[in-house]
Amino acid sequence: MTPPDLLSVLRKIEARGASYQANRIRESCSQIFRYAIATGRAERDAAADLRGALKPHITTSRAAITDPVEVGGLLRAIDAYTGNIVTKCGLQLLALTFLRPGEVRLGEWDEIDMEEKLWRIPARRMKMRLDHLVHLSSQACVVLEELRQITGRGRLMFPGLRSSERAISDATFIAALRRMGFEKDEMCAHGFRSMASTILNEQGYPADAIEKQLAHNPRNKIRGIYNRAEYLSERRRMMDEWADYLDSLRNTGREKNISMEEKA
Repeated sequence: MTPPDLLSVLRKIEARGASYQANRIRESCSQIFRYAIATGRAERDAAADLRGALKPHITTSRAAITDPVEVGGLLRAIDAYTGNIVTKCGLQLLALTFLRPGEVRLGEWDEIDMEEKLWRIPARRMKMRLDHLVHLSSQACVVLEELRQITGRGRLMFPGLRSSERAISDATFIAALRRMGFEKDEMCAHGFRSMASTILNEQGYPADAIEKQLAHNPRNKIRGIYNRAEYLSERRRMMDEWADYLDSLRNTGREKNISMEEKA
């Protein structure tokens, strides 16, 4: 394979607007070529000659709703969602747990401990490759009990419609938000994390507890590896209060609507 051969394939991916994927695939191809060279299967790395040939991936901020009034509207829209109830439960858990969309949709039932109200996510499923503990508020437990009635007999919490052994796709939550009328520059599936981080920081919660709950990379990696329960007591309180706060935002708007209907 020559560099032009590989470039023609990568250009097709890039043309779809997937510049990040195109660059990642070039890097993966380069690793394969280097292995082939080391094992006598190739003489050169065709991907290495394409450095700079593709458009660089530009990172943009995740679209997120952070205004409390609008957050209430988002929560009511999720409650009223008429699509797949499994998807609805996933969106509710995104709001309550701060987890990344992939960490939610790939969840397995044996990770859930309802007695201790903990979601224990193994390192293999976490972006930072560290075990992660998530305290489950009473509201999160209610959502999980509803979800368990639907998917609890299988391994996966969010199985796809075609196969119980494959999780829903990474586009499921995004598609649901669009169906509810939220545009891509307004709210995305990752936006629930920014929503929680922004509001909790504004309310004065400890920044370290927030960062730990978001499972961001610890400054001291060794400390992070051996202390996965760091700030857990603070996080328990924070997660419970966050869930109550979301309820208040949801219900405030609902009460206003009821009042307006009564006046009408």
